[in-house]
Amino acid sequence: MATQEVDSQVLALREGGSSYSAIARQLELGRAVDAHKSFVRALGARDGPERQRLVDNEEARLDRLERRIRDRDAAEPEKVTRRVAGVDKLRAAIRP
Repeated sequence: MATQEVDSQVLALREGGSSYSAIARQLELGRAVDAHKSFVRALGARDGPERQRLVDNEEARLDRLERRIRDRDAAEPEKVTRRVAGVDKLRAAIRP
């Protein structure tokens, strides 16, 4: 499959609520990081209101993920710090 096709599929699956890990398994991309890179490429190919909507949706997903991490791992501050730093990297990748 062409890169653009894969990127579009990743974008659609992510918008549908799939995790990067699930997307990587479904599309046989290897690792979650590969699905994330594909998502970022697909996002970069969009502009204007569509891009902003996609960014807003991803920000909302990342906010929910951060809340889950903070709740689930509250007893392990080092783990929270490490995982929230990972979420921050995901956020940084989608910002212009």
